[in-house]
Amino acid sequence: MFSDNHVHTPFCPHGTNKKMEDYIKTAIEKGLKQLTFTEHAPLPITDPTPEQNSSIKEEGVELYLNKAKELKERYKHDITIHIGFEIDYIEGYEEQTLAFLKAYPDTIAHSILSVHFLKLAEDNYYCIDYDKDDFIGKLRETVQNI
Repeated sequence: MFSDNHVHTPFCPHGTNKKMEDYIKTAIEKGLKQLTFTEHAPLPITDPTPEQNSSIKEEGVELYLNKAKELKERYKHDITIHIGFEIDYIEGYEEQTLAFLKAYPDTIAHSILSVHFLKLAEDNYYCIDYDKDDFIGKLRETVQNI
């Protein structure tokens, strides 16, 4: 099946301003049969990136889900739309992550797990894919300290 199963939305602060409906229309035009929205779930930690724009805010979750459900219904005869989250695995916050998933059980089957943050020390997390040069510098620093 021709599909895209990792699509972010305007609810993602580091994403696009494109409307969710635009993604759906483009997917239909390109012949996709299935599209899955996987917005970044709220982080259980303070976002360690400089712009603190890694995920949807808690107050945006219901807006995201409601908009996705509305579009899923509107386009159900043209394309299959699934709704999920991109869930970050963050060491030490497994229980909070599980609680979030349990709060939105309909999204679990269409959610994806990612690792963007590594725990360096107590309450100190590092975003591994924010900036290439910064990552290389952090890697060198870490190797020197071993």
